Amino acid sequence: MWYCIAAVGGQYIWARLQSFSAFRRWGDSEQRPLARRVWGLMQRIEGLYKAASFGNLLLFLYTGRYRNLIERALRARLVYESPNMNRAVSFEYMNRQLVWNEFSEMLLLLLPLLNSSTVKSVLHPFSKNKSSSSTEDDSTCPICRASPTTPYLALPCQHRYCYYCLRTRCAAAPSFRCSRCSEPVVAMQRHGSIVEHKTHNQ
Repeated sequence: MWYCIAAVGGQYIWARLQSFSAFRRWGDSEQRPLARRVWGLMQRIEGLYKAASFGNLLLFLYTGRYRNLIERALRARLVYESPNMNRAVSFEYMNRQLVWNEFSEMLLLLLPLLNSSTVKSVLHPFSKNKSSSSTEDDSTCPICRASPTTPYLALPCQHRYCYYCLRTRCAAAPSFRCSRCSEPVVAMQRHGSIVEHKTHNQ
Protein backbone atom coordinates (compact mmCIF):
# COMPACT_ATOMS: atom_id res chain seq x y z
CA MET A 1 0.00 0.00 0.00
CA TRP A 2 2.77 2.41 0.91
CA TYR A 3 4.48 1.62 -2.35
CA CYS A 4 1.33 2.55 -4.34
CA ILE A 5 0.91 5.79 -2.37
CA ALA A 6 4.53 6.80 -2.89
CA ALA A 7 4.78 5.72 -6.54
CA VAL A 8 1.43 6.97 -7.81
CA GLY A 9 0.56 9.74 -5.37
CA GLY A 10 4.08 11.14 -5.17
CA GLN A 11 4.49 11.37 -8.93
CA TYR A 12 1.04 12.95 -9.30
CA ILE A 13 1.68 15.60 -6.64
CA TRP A 14 5.11 16.43 -8.08
CA ALA A 15 3.72 16.72 -11.62
CA ARG A 16 0.89 19.00 -10.44
CA LEU A 17 3.33 21.16 -8.48
CA GLN A 18 5.61 21.55 -11.50
CA SER A 19 2.66 22.39 -13.75
CA PHE A 20 1.34 24.97 -11.27
CA SER A 21 4.74 26.61 -10.76
CA ALA A 22 5.33 26.81 -14.51
CA PHE A 23 1.87 28.30 -15.07
CA ARG A 24 2.45 30.91 -12.34
CA ARG A 25 5.95 31.65 -13.65
CA TRP A 26 7.65 31.21 -10.30
CA GLY A 27 11.05 31.07 -11.94
CA ASP A 28 10.58 34.49 -13.63
CA SER A 29 8.88 36.21 -10.69
CA GLU A 30 10.90 39.23 -9.51
CA GLN A 31 8.25 40.68 -7.18
CA ARG A 32 7.80 37.41 -5.25
CA PRO A 33 11.19 36.27 -3.95
CA LEU A 34 9.59 33.42 -1.98
CA ALA A 35 8.13 31.88 -5.14
CA ARG A 36 11.49 32.23 -6.87
CA ARG A 37 13.27 30.49 -3.98
CA VAL A 38 10.71 27.67 -4.02
CA TRP A 39 11.27 27.28 -7.76
CA GLY A 40 15.03 27.06 -7.28
CA LEU A 41 14.56 24.54 -4.47
CA MET A 42 12.37 22.41 -6.74
CA GLN A 43 15.03 22.43 -9.45
CA ARG A 44 17.70 21.32 -6.98
CA ILE A 45 15.46 18.56 -5.60
CA GLU A 46 14.77 17.32 -9.12
CA GLY A 47 18.48 17.29 -9.95
CA LEU A 48 19.32 15.39 -6.76
CA TYR A 49 16.53 12.90 -7.47
CA LYS A 50 17.85 12.22 -10.98
CA ALA A 51 21.39 11.74 -9.67
CA ALA A 52 20.16 9.41 -6.92
CA SER A 53 18.06 7.46 -9.45
CA PHE A 54 21.11 6.99 -11.64
CA GLY A 55 23.15 5.75 -8.69
CA ASN A 56 20.34 3.39 -7.70
CA LEU A 57 20.24 2.06 -11.27
CA LEU A 58 23.93 1.20 -11.08
CA LEU A 59 23.40 -0.55 -7.76
CA PHE A 60 20.43 -2.45 -9.18
CA LEU A 61 22.47 -3.65 -12.13
CA TYR A 62 25.18 -4.80 -9.74
CA THR A 63 23.08 -6.41 -6.99
CA GLY A 64 19.71 -7.04 -8.69
CA ARG A 65 17.75 -5.48 -5.79
CA TYR A 66 15.61 -2.34 -5.48
CA ARG A 67 14.68 -1.19 -8.97
CA ASN A 68 13.99 2.42 -7.92
CA LEU A 69 14.43 4.78 -4.98
CA ILE A 70 10.95 4.10 -3.62
CA GLU A 71 11.65 0.38 -3.35
CA ARG A 72 15.00 1.12 -1.69
CA ALA A 73 13.42 3.51 0.82
CA LEU A 74 10.64 1.05 1.69
CA ARG A 75 12.93 -2.01 1.47
CA ALA A 76 10.42 -3.56 -0.91
CA ARG A 77 11.49 -6.35 -3.23
CA LEU A 78 9.80 -8.60 -5.76
CA VAL A 79 10.11 -12.20 -4.60
CA TYR A 80 8.56 -15.48 -5.66
CA GLU A 81 5.66 -16.71 -3.58
CA SER A 82 6.93 -20.27 -3.96
CA PRO A 83 10.66 -20.06 -4.77
CA ASN A 84 11.11 -23.83 -4.83
CA MET A 85 8.34 -24.46 -7.35
CA ASN A 86 9.50 -25.91 -10.65
CA ARG A 87 8.75 -23.55 -13.51
CA ALA A 88 8.53 -24.98 -17.02
CA VAL A 89 9.39 -22.28 -19.52
CA SER A 90 8.09 -22.87 -23.04
CA PHE A 91 9.91 -21.19 -25.89
CA GLU A 92 7.64 -22.60 -28.59
CA TYR A 93 5.83 -19.32 -29.28
CA MET A 94 9.05 -17.30 -29.32
CA ASN A 95 10.76 -19.77 -31.65
CA ARG A 96 7.80 -19.71 -34.02
CA GLN A 97 7.79 -15.91 -33.98
CA LEU A 98 11.52 -15.78 -34.74
CA VAL A 99 11.12 -18.19 -37.66
CA TRP A 100 8.31 -16.14 -39.19
CA ASN A 101 10.25 -12.90 -38.74
CA GLU A 102 13.31 -14.34 -40.48
CA PHE A 103 11.16 -15.79 -43.26
CA SER A 104 9.37 -12.49 -43.89
CA GLU A 105 12.66 -10.58 -43.96
CA MET A 106 14.07 -13.08 -46.45
CA LEU A 107 11.02 -12.64 -48.70
CA LEU A 108 11.28 -8.85 -48.53
CA LEU A 109 14.92 -9.16 -49.58
CA LEU A 110 14.40 -11.64 -52.43
CA LEU A 111 11.12 -10.53 -54.01
CA PRO A 112 12.49 -7.28 -55.54
CA LEU A 113 15.33 -9.28 -57.12
CA LEU A 114 13.05 -11.72 -58.92
CA ASN A 115 11.79 -11.07 -62.43
CA SER A 116 8.39 -12.61 -63.13
CA SER A 117 9.30 -13.59 -66.67
CA THR A 118 12.53 -15.21 -65.48
CA VAL A 119 10.67 -17.18 -62.83
CA LYS A 120 8.10 -18.35 -65.36
CA SER A 121 10.79 -19.45 -67.79
CA VAL A 122 12.60 -21.39 -65.07
CA LEU A 123 9.50 -23.09 -63.70
CA HIS A 124 7.86 -23.76 -67.06
CA PRO A 125 9.85 -26.93 -68.00
CA PHE A 126 8.93 -28.49 -64.66
CA SER A 127 5.25 -27.59 -64.77
CA LYS A 128 4.42 -28.88 -68.24
CA ASN A 129 5.99 -30.43 -71.32
CA LYS A 130 6.97 -28.17 -74.17
CA SER A 131 4.95 -30.28 -76.57
CA SER A 132 1.75 -29.25 -74.79
CA SER A 133 2.26 -25.62 -75.82
CA SER A 134 0.56 -26.33 -79.14
CA THR A 135 -2.69 -27.09 -77.31
CA GLU A 136 -2.77 -23.71 -75.53
CA ASP A 137 -5.10 -20.98 -76.59
CA ASP A 138 -3.04 -18.86 -78.99
CA SER A 139 -5.75 -16.23 -79.36
CA THR A 140 -4.75 -14.39 -76.18
CA CYS A 141 -1.53 -12.70 -75.16
CA PRO A 142 0.26 -14.92 -72.60
CA ILE A 143 1.41 -11.83 -70.68
CA CYS A 144 -1.77 -9.77 -70.24
CA ARG A 145 -4.23 -12.61 -71.02
CA ALA A 146 -6.20 -10.34 -73.37
CA SER A 147 -6.91 -10.57 -77.07
CA PRO A 148 -4.15 -8.63 -78.87
CA THR A 149 -5.39 -5.53 -80.69
CA THR A 150 -2.06 -5.27 -82.52
CA PRO A 151 -0.82 -8.87 -82.64
CA TYR A 152 2.89 -9.57 -83.02
CA LEU A 153 4.68 -12.90 -83.28
CA ALA A 154 7.69 -13.83 -81.19
CA LEU A 155 10.36 -15.39 -83.38
CA PRO A 156 11.32 -18.12 -83.91
CA CYS A 157 8.51 -19.82 -81.93
CA GLN A 158 5.78 -17.64 -83.58
CA HIS A 159 3.56 -17.36 -80.52
CA ARG A 160 1.26 -14.36 -80.60
CA TYR A 161 1.59 -11.39 -78.20
CA CYS A 162 0.38 -7.84 -77.83
CA TYR A 163 2.89 -5.47 -79.39
CA TYR A 164 3.24 -3.43 -76.20
CA CYS A 165 3.67 -6.50 -73.96
CA LEU A 166 6.26 -8.14 -76.20
CA ARG A 167 8.18 -4.91 -76.88
CA THR A 168 8.27 -4.03 -73.17
CA ARG A 169 9.54 -7.45 -72.10
CA CYS A 170 12.17 -7.58 -74.84
CA ALA A 171 13.39 -4.09 -73.96
CA ALA A 172 13.55 -4.90 -70.25
CA ALA A 173 15.30 -8.25 -70.71
CA PRO A 174 17.33 -8.83 -73.90
CA SER A 175 17.39 -12.55 -73.04
CA PHE A 176 13.59 -12.72 -72.75
CA ARG A 177 12.10 -16.17 -73.33
CA CYS A 178 8.66 -16.95 -74.66
CA SER A 179 6.12 -17.33 -71.86
CA ARG A 180 4.51 -20.29 -73.65
CA CYS A 181 7.47 -22.43 -74.75
CA SER A 182 10.49 -20.84 -72.99
CA GLU A 183 12.30 -20.40 -76.32
CA PRO A 184 14.58 -17.35 -76.56
CA VAL A 185 12.92 -14.50 -78.46
CA VAL A 186 15.41 -13.17 -81.00
CA ALA A 187 13.02 -11.03 -83.06
CA MET A 188 9.39 -9.97 -83.36
CA GLN A 189 7.16 -9.82 -86.44
CA ARG A 190 3.75 -8.32 -86.97
CA HIS A 191 1.08 -10.95 -87.49
CA GLY A 192 0.42 -11.36 -91.22
CA SER A 193 3.46 -9.26 -92.19
CA ILE A 194 6.93 -10.16 -93.44
CA VAL A 195 8.60 -7.22 -91.72
CA GLU A 196 10.72 -8.30 -88.76
CA HIS A 197 11.66 -6.10 -85.83
CA LYS A 198 14.79 -7.10 -83.99
CA THR A 199 14.45 -7.02 -80.22
CA HIS A 200 17.87 -5.43 -79.85
CA ASN A 201 16.81 -2.29 -81.73
CA GLN A 202 15.23 0.39 -79.60
